[in-house]
Amino acid sequence: MSFAKGRRPRVGVVGAGIIGASIAAYLADAGAEVIVFEKEAPASGATRASLAWINPSTVNADYRDLRLASMAEWHRFQERLQLEVTWGGSISWSDDAEKAKNLDQREEVLRVTSANPKHVTEAGIKALSPYLEPGETRAGFYLPQDGHIDPVATTQKILAYATAKGAQVLHPCSVDEIRLDRGQVRGVRTSTGDFHPLDHLVSACGTDTSALLAKVGVKIGMNAVPGLKIHTHPIAPTTRKVYDFSSALEWKQMPNGEAVAIYVGGPPKTPTHEPVYAGALRSHPTQELAAMHGESLKMKVARYWPALKDARVKDVIVGYRPMPLDGLPMIGKVPGAAGMYMVATHSGVTLAPLLGKLAAQEVLTSERLAVLAKYRPERFL
Repeated sequence: MSFAKGRRPRVGVVGAGIIGASIAAYLADAGAEVIVFEKEAPASGATRASLAWINPSTVNADYRDLRLASMAEWHRFQERLQLEVTWGGSISWSDDAEKAKNLDQREEVLRVTSANPKHVTEAGIKALSPYLEPGETRAGFYLPQDGHIDPVATTQKILAYATAKGAQVLHPCSVDEIRLDRGQVRGVRTSTGDFHPLDHLVSACGTDTSALLAKVGVKIGMNAVPGLKIHTHPIAPTTRKVYDFSSALEWKQMPNGEAVAIYVGGPPKTPTHEPVYAGALRSHPTQELAAMHGESLKMKVARYWPALKDARVKDVIVGYRPMPLDGLPMIGKVPGAAGMYMVATHSGVTLAPLLGKLAAQEVLTSERLAVLAKYRPERFL
Protein backbone atom coordinates (compact mmCIF):
# COMPACT_ATOMS: atom_id res chain seq x y z
CA MET A 1 0.00 0.00 0.00
CA SER A 2 1.16 3.51 -0.72
CA PHE A 3 -1.46 6.12 0.08
CA ALA A 4 0.62 9.07 1.30
CA LYS A 5 0.85 11.91 -1.22
CA GLY A 6 2.97 15.03 -0.85
CA ARG A 7 3.72 15.81 2.81
CA ARG A 8 3.70 12.64 4.86
CA PRO A 9 0.55 12.56 7.00
CA ARG A 10 1.24 12.55 10.75
CA VAL A 11 -0.71 9.75 12.42
CA GLY A 12 -0.82 8.97 16.11
CA VAL A 13 -1.84 5.50 17.32
CA VAL A 14 -2.96 5.12 20.94
CA GLY A 15 -2.14 1.64 22.20
CA ALA A 16 0.77 -0.72 21.48
CA GLY A 17 -1.05 -4.03 21.70
CA ILE A 18 -1.20 -6.28 18.67
CA ILE A 19 -3.98 -4.21 17.05
CA GLY A 20 -2.15 -0.89 17.49
CA ALA A 21 1.14 -2.46 16.38
CA SER A 22 -0.45 -3.85 13.22
CA ILE A 23 -2.07 -0.51 12.35
CA ALA A 24 1.26 1.24 12.90
CA ALA A 25 3.06 -1.26 10.63
CA TYR A 26 0.62 -0.78 7.75
CA LEU A 27 0.62 3.01 8.17
CA ALA A 28 4.41 3.09 8.14
CA ASP A 29 4.43 0.85 5.05
CA ALA A 30 2.15 3.38 3.34
CA GLY A 31 4.57 6.22 4.01
CA ALA A 32 2.86 7.92 6.95
CA GLU A 33 4.77 9.55 9.79
CA VAL A 34 3.66 7.33 12.68
CA ILE A 35 3.93 7.78 16.42
CA VAL A 36 2.55 5.18 18.86
CA PHE A 37 1.57 6.20 22.39
CA GLU A 38 1.51 3.41 24.98
CA LYS A 39 0.66 4.17 28.61
CA GLU A 40 2.57 1.19 30.04
CA ALA A 41 4.65 -1.11 27.82
CA PRO A 42 3.99 -2.72 24.42
CA ALA A 43 1.74 -5.80 24.62
CA SER A 44 1.22 -5.33 28.37
CA GLY A 45 -2.61 -5.33 28.36
CA ALA A 46 -5.12 -7.63 26.67
CA THR A 47 -2.50 -8.82 24.19
CA ARG A 48 -0.33 -10.28 26.97
CA ALA A 49 -3.36 -11.96 28.56
CA SER A 50 -4.54 -13.55 25.30
CA LEU A 51 -4.23 -17.22 24.44
CA ALA A 52 -3.43 -15.85 20.96
CA TRP A 53 -5.50 -18.40 19.04
CA ILE A 54 -6.05 -17.53 15.37
CA ASN A 55 -9.45 -18.95 14.42
CA PRO A 56 -12.72 -18.29 12.51
CA SER A 57 -15.12 -19.89 15.00
CA THR A 58 -18.43 -18.02 15.46
CA VAL A 59 -22.13 -18.49 14.75
CA ASN A 60 -22.27 -15.12 12.93
CA ALA A 61 -21.71 -15.68 9.20
CA ASP A 62 -20.55 -12.12 8.43
CA TYR A 63 -18.14 -12.13 11.36
CA ARG A 64 -16.95 -15.60 10.28
CA ASP A 65 -16.04 -14.20 6.87
CA LEU A 66 -14.14 -11.29 8.42
CA ARG A 67 -12.16 -13.70 10.57
CA LEU A 68 -11.42 -16.00 7.63
CA ALA A 69 -10.21 -13.01 5.60
CA SER A 70 -7.89 -12.07 8.47
CA MET A 71 -6.54 -15.61 8.67
CA ALA A 72 -5.60 -15.33 5.00
CA GLU A 73 -3.97 -11.97 5.75
CA TRP A 74 -2.05 -13.61 8.60
CA HIS A 75 -0.17 -15.78 6.09
CA ARG A 76 0.86 -12.73 4.05
CA PHE A 77 1.72 -10.79 7.21
CA GLN A 78 3.76 -13.71 8.56
CA GLU A 79 5.81 -13.98 5.38
CA ARG A 80 6.46 -10.25 5.00
CA LEU A 81 7.44 -9.64 8.63
CA GLN A 82 9.04 -13.06 9.21
CA LEU A 83 6.72 -13.84 12.12
CA GLU A 84 6.55 -17.18 13.94
CA VAL A 85 3.06 -18.69 13.68
CA THR A 86 2.21 -22.27 14.66
CA TRP A 87 -0.42 -23.56 12.21
CA GLY A 88 -1.41 -26.70 14.11
CA GLY A 89 -5.21 -26.62 14.00
CA SER A 90 -7.64 -26.67 16.94
CA ILE A 91 -10.15 -28.97 18.62
CA SER A 92 -13.31 -27.72 20.34
CA TRP A 93 -15.66 -30.01 22.28
CA SER A 94 -18.12 -30.08 25.19
CA ASP A 95 -19.88 -32.42 27.58
CA ASP A 96 -22.62 -29.84 28.26
CA ALA A 97 -25.91 -30.07 26.34
CA GLU A 98 -26.42 -26.32 25.83
CA LYS A 99 -22.82 -25.65 24.86
CA ALA A 100 -22.96 -28.63 22.53
CA LYS A 101 -25.80 -26.91 20.66
CA ASN A 102 -23.62 -23.83 20.20
CA LEU A 103 -20.73 -25.98 18.94
CA ASP A 104 -23.03 -27.66 16.44
CA GLN A 105 -24.17 -24.23 15.21
CA ARG A 106 -20.60 -23.03 14.84
CA GLU A 107 -19.64 -26.18 12.95
CA GLU A 108 -22.60 -25.73 10.59
CA VAL A 109 -21.72 -22.07 9.90
CA LEU A 110 -18.12 -23.04 9.15
CA ARG A 111 -18.97 -26.08 7.05
CA VAL A 112 -19.67 -24.03 3.90
CA THR A 113 -16.28 -22.28 4.07
CA SER A 114 -12.59 -23.01 3.59
CA ALA A 115 -12.28 -23.62 7.36
CA ASN A 116 -13.14 -27.26 6.59
CA PRO A 117 -14.39 -28.40 10.03
CA LYS A 118 -14.23 -32.11 10.86
CA HIS A 119 -16.83 -33.44 13.27
CA VAL A 120 -15.22 -35.37 16.14
CA THR A 121 -16.33 -37.74 18.87
CA GLU A 122 -14.35 -38.70 21.96
CA ALA A 123 -12.60 -41.38 19.91
CA GLY A 124 -11.89 -38.90 17.15
CA ILE A 125 -10.26 -36.47 19.57
CA LYS A 126 -8.13 -39.29 20.98
CA ALA A 127 -7.06 -40.22 17.45
CA LEU A 128 -5.99 -36.63 16.73
CA SER A 129 -4.42 -36.07 20.17
CA PRO A 130 -3.57 -39.40 21.86
CA TYR A 131 -2.25 -37.62 24.98
CA LEU A 132 -5.69 -36.12 25.77
CA GLU A 133 -8.44 -37.57 27.94
CA PRO A 134 -11.44 -35.68 26.47
CA GLY A 135 -14.16 -37.54 28.39
CA GLU A 136 -17.81 -37.35 27.37
CA THR A 137 -18.17 -35.51 24.07
CA ARG A 138 -21.68 -34.36 23.17
CA ALA A 139 -20.38 -32.26 20.27
CA GLY A 140 -17.03 -31.31 18.84
CA PHE A 141 -15.06 -30.36 15.75
CA TYR A 142 -11.51 -30.09 14.51
CA LEU A 143 -10.35 -27.06 12.48
CA PRO A 144 -7.15 -28.05 10.67
CA GLN A 145 -6.15 -24.54 9.57
CA ASP A 146 -6.15 -22.67 12.91
CA GLY A 147 -2.97 -21.27 14.39
CA HIS A 148 -1.47 -19.59 17.42
CA ILE A 149 1.35 -17.20 18.29
CA ASP A 150 3.35 -15.85 21.18
CA PRO A 151 1.39 -12.59 21.47
CA VAL A 152 4.05 -10.54 23.24
CA ALA A 153 7.00 -11.59 21.06
CA THR A 154 4.92 -11.20 17.90
CA THR A 155 3.71 -7.71 18.86
CA GLN A 156 7.26 -6.65 19.64
CA LYS A 157 8.40 -7.91 16.25
CA ILE A 158 5.59 -6.03 14.47
CA LEU A 159 6.57 -2.84 16.29
CA ALA A 160 10.22 -3.42 15.36
CA TYR A 161 9.14 -3.63 11.72
CA ALA A 162 7.18 -0.38 12.08
CA THR A 163 10.09 1.42 13.74
CA ALA A 164 12.44 0.21 10.99
CA LYS A 165 10.05 1.99 8.61
CA GLY A 166 10.35 5.19 10.66
CA ALA A 167 7.60 4.87 13.28
CA GLN A 168 8.20 6.02 16.86
CA VAL A 169 6.92 4.12 19.90
CA LEU A 170 6.66 6.15 23.12
CA HIS A 171 6.15 4.41 26.48
CA PRO A 172 5.20 4.87 29.21
CA CYS A 173 3.30 7.73 27.65
CA SER A 174 -0.46 8.23 27.95
CA VAL A 175 -2.62 10.65 25.97
CA ASP A 176 -3.99 13.22 28.43
CA GLU A 177 -5.62 15.64 25.98
CA ILE A 178 -6.85 15.47 22.39
CA ARG A 179 -6.81 18.92 20.85
CA LEU A 180 -9.54 19.72 18.31
CA ASP A 181 -9.92 22.82 16.16
CA ARG A 182 -13.45 23.25 14.76
CA GLY A 183 -14.01 19.55 15.24
CA GLN A 184 -10.74 18.51 13.53
CA VAL A 185 -7.95 16.66 15.34
CA ARG A 186 -4.84 18.82 15.58
CA GLY A 187 -2.74 16.86 18.03
CA VAL A 188 -2.39 15.39 21.51
CA ARG A 189 -0.75 16.34 24.76
CA THR A 190 0.75 13.43 26.67
CA SER A 191 1.70 12.57 30.23
CA THR A 192 5.26 13.68 29.46
CA GLY A 193 3.95 17.22 28.93
CA ASP A 194 4.76 17.22 25.21
CA PHE A 195 2.36 18.31 22.48
CA HIS A 196 2.42 16.25 19.28
CA PRO A 197 0.78 17.82 16.21
CA LEU A 198 -1.17 15.25 14.21
CA ASP A 199 -3.33 14.98 11.11
CA HIS A 200 -4.99 11.75 12.29
CA LEU A 201 -5.38 9.94 15.59
CA VAL A 202 -6.22 6.23 15.83
CA SER A 203 -7.62 4.74 19.04
CA ALA A 204 -6.45 1.14 19.51
CA CYS A 205 -6.32 1.12 23.30
CA GLY A 206 -8.60 -1.80 24.16
CA THR A 207 -10.34 -1.44 27.50
CA ASP A 208 -9.37 2.26 27.64
CA THR A 209 -11.39 3.01 24.49
CA SER A 210 -14.39 4.60 26.25
CA ALA A 211 -12.18 6.88 28.33
CA LEU A 212 -10.24 8.05 25.28
CA LEU A 213 -13.40 8.73 23.26
CA ALA A 214 -14.81 10.72 26.18
CA LYS A 215 -11.96 13.22 25.68
CA VAL A 216 -13.67 14.30 22.44
CA GLY A 217 -17.20 14.13 23.90
CA VAL A 218 -18.17 10.73 22.45
CA LYS A 219 -19.87 8.25 24.79
CA ILE A 220 -19.61 4.62 23.72
CA GLY A 221 -19.60 1.93 26.40
CA MET A 222 -17.34 -1.11 26.40
CA ASN A 223 -17.17 -4.24 28.50
CA ALA A 224 -13.90 -5.35 30.06
CA VAL A 225 -14.09 -9.13 30.54
CA PRO A 226 -11.66 -10.44 33.19
CA GLY A 227 -9.73 -13.64 32.70
CA LEU A 228 -6.86 -15.68 34.12
CA LYS A 229 -3.92 -17.02 32.15
CA ILE A 230 -1.01 -19.22 33.16
CA HIS A 231 2.30 -20.20 31.60
CA THR A 232 4.15 -23.24 32.88
CA HIS A 233 7.82 -24.05 32.71
CA PRO A 234 8.54 -26.13 29.58
CA ILE A 235 7.34 -29.71 29.48
CA ALA A 236 7.98 -32.40 26.86
CA PRO A 237 6.51 -31.26 23.51
CA THR A 238 3.25 -33.05 22.76
CA THR A 239 1.09 -30.79 20.59
CA ARG A 240 0.86 -27.91 18.10
CA LYS A 241 -2.92 -27.61 18.43
CA VAL A 242 -5.16 -25.28 20.41
CA TYR A 243 -7.85 -26.86 22.61
CA ASP A 244 -11.21 -25.38 23.66
CA PHE A 245 -13.17 -27.36 26.21
CA SER A 246 -16.78 -26.27 26.63
CA SER A 247 -15.99 -22.57 26.04
CA ALA A 248 -14.61 -22.59 29.59
CA LEU A 249 -10.99 -23.75 29.35
CA GLU A 250 -8.58 -23.13 26.48
CA TRP A 251 -4.98 -24.26 26.24
CA LYS A 252 -2.02 -24.86 23.93
CA GLN A 253 1.70 -25.58 23.99
CA MET A 254 4.30 -23.11 22.77
CA PRO A 255 7.17 -24.23 20.52
CA ASN A 256 9.54 -23.85 23.52
CA GLY A 257 7.50 -26.40 25.50
CA GLU A 258 5.62 -23.97 27.76
CA ALA A 259 1.98 -24.87 28.34
CA VAL A 260 -0.44 -21.93 28.25
CA ALA A 261 -4.00 -22.06 29.59
CA ILE A 262 -6.80 -19.58 30.27
CA TYR A 263 -10.16 -19.42 31.99
CA VAL A 264 -12.57 -18.10 29.38
CA GLY A 265 -15.41 -16.91 31.59
CA GLY A 266 -13.70 -15.07 34.44
CA PRO A 267 -14.10 -15.72 38.19
CA PRO A 268 -17.44 -16.28 39.96
CA LYS A 269 -19.47 -13.10 40.45
CA THR A 270 -19.16 -12.94 44.22
CA PRO A 271 -18.46 -9.99 46.56
CA THR A 272 -14.84 -11.16 46.78
CA HIS A 273 -14.44 -10.66 43.05
CA GLU A 274 -16.22 -7.30 42.79
CA PRO A 275 -12.89 -5.41 42.39
CA VAL A 276 -12.02 -7.73 39.49
CA TYR A 277 -15.24 -7.03 37.58
CA ALA A 278 -14.89 -3.31 38.37
CA GLY A 279 -11.50 -3.37 36.64
CA ALA A 280 -9.75 -2.22 39.81
CA LEU A 281 -7.67 -5.38 40.34
CA ARG A 282 -5.03 -5.91 37.66
CA SER A 283 -3.05 -8.53 39.56
CA HIS A 284 -3.44 -10.79 42.57
CA PRO A 285 -2.99 -9.03 45.94
CA THR A 286 -0.44 -11.65 47.06
CA GLN A 287 1.90 -14.14 45.41
CA GLU A 288 0.27 -16.90 47.47
CA LEU A 289 -3.17 -16.13 46.02
CA ALA A 290 -1.75 -15.98 42.50
CA ALA A 291 -0.06 -19.34 43.01
CA MET A 292 -3.27 -20.88 44.34
CA HIS A 293 -5.33 -19.68 41.36
CA GLY A 294 -2.63 -20.69 38.91
CA GLU A 295 -2.40 -24.20 40.35
CA SER A 296 -6.20 -24.51 40.31
CA LEU A 297 -6.36 -23.62 36.62
CA LYS A 298 -3.50 -25.98 35.79
CA MET A 299 -5.21 -28.91 37.49
CA LYS A 300 -8.54 -28.21 35.76
CA VAL A 301 -6.74 -28.48 32.41
CA ALA A 302 -4.71 -31.49 33.58
CA ARG A 303 -7.98 -33.42 33.88
CA TYR A 304 -8.05 -33.42 30.07
CA TRP A 305 -4.31 -33.12 29.42
CA PRO A 306 -2.65 -35.36 32.04
CA ALA A 307 0.87 -34.36 30.96
CA LEU A 308 0.22 -31.01 32.65
CA LYS A 309 -0.27 -32.48 36.12
CA ASP A 310 3.38 -32.27 37.17
CA ALA A 311 4.18 -29.04 35.31
CA ARG A 312 5.37 -26.07 37.37
CA VAL A 313 3.46 -22.80 36.92
CA LYS A 314 5.79 -19.98 35.90
CA ASP A 315 3.47 -16.98 35.35
CA VAL A 316 -0.06 -16.13 36.49
CA ILE A 317 -1.60 -13.24 34.55
CA VAL A 318 -4.83 -11.36 35.24
CA GLY A 319 -6.12 -9.78 32.05
CA TYR A 320 -9.11 -7.81 30.74
CA ARG A 321 -10.41 -8.43 27.24
CA PRO A 322 -11.99 -5.45 25.47
CA MET A 323 -15.50 -6.39 24.39
CA PRO A 324 -17.85 -4.09 22.44
CA LEU A 325 -21.37 -4.29 23.83
CA ASP A 326 -22.63 -6.60 21.05
CA GLY A 327 -19.44 -8.68 20.93
CA LEU A 328 -18.54 -7.49 17.41
CA PRO A 329 -15.70 -5.19 16.32
CA MET A 330 -16.01 -1.41 16.28
CA ILE A 331 -13.95 0.12 13.52
CA GLY A 332 -14.24 3.42 11.69
CA LYS A 333 -14.23 7.19 12.00
CA VAL A 334 -15.15 8.59 15.40
CA PRO A 335 -18.38 10.59 14.97
CA GLY A 336 -17.92 14.31 15.63
CA ALA A 337 -14.11 14.26 15.64
CA ALA A 338 -12.72 14.65 12.13
CA GLY A 339 -9.39 12.91 11.74
CA MET A 340 -10.02 10.50 14.61
CA TYR A 341 -10.45 6.78 13.97
CA MET A 342 -11.06 3.83 16.28
CA VAL A 343 -10.58 0.08 16.40
CA ALA A 344 -11.92 -1.89 19.37
CA THR A 345 -12.53 -5.61 19.26
CA HIS A 346 -12.45 -8.95 20.96
CA SER A 347 -10.39 -11.60 19.10
CA GLY A 348 -7.70 -9.01 18.50
CA VAL A 349 -5.05 -11.60 17.64
CA THR A 350 -7.19 -13.22 14.94
CA LEU A 351 -8.20 -9.88 13.44
CA ALA A 352 -5.00 -7.84 13.85
CA PRO A 353 -3.48 -8.04 10.36
CA LEU A 354 -6.71 -7.47 8.45
CA LEU A 355 -8.01 -4.67 10.66
CA GLY A 356 -4.55 -3.10 10.66
CA LYS A 357 -4.53 -3.07 6.88
CA LEU A 358 -8.11 -1.82 6.45
CA ALA A 359 -7.75 0.83 9.17
CA ALA A 360 -4.59 2.20 7.54
CA GLN A 361 -6.37 2.34 4.19
CA GLU A 362 -9.42 4.15 5.55
CA VAL A 363 -7.35 6.61 7.61
CA LEU A 364 -5.10 7.62 4.72
CA THR A 365 -7.67 7.67 1.91
CA SER A 366 -10.93 8.63 3.71
CA GLU A 367 -12.55 5.62 2.02
CA ARG A 368 -15.40 3.74 3.71
CA LEU A 369 -14.83 0.11 2.82
CA ALA A 370 -17.95 -2.00 2.37
CA VAL A 371 -16.44 -4.97 4.22
CA LEU A 372 -16.53 -2.93 7.45
CA ALA A 373 -20.05 -1.54 7.03
CA LYS A 374 -21.58 -3.71 9.77
CA TYR A 375 -18.93 -2.74 12.33
CA ARG A 376 -19.14 1.05 12.48
CA PRO A 377 -19.18 2.75 15.91
CA GLU A 378 -22.30 4.74 14.94
CA ARG A 379 -24.44 1.71 15.78
CA PHE A 380 -23.96 2.52 19.47
CA LEU A 381 -24.93 6.21 19.22
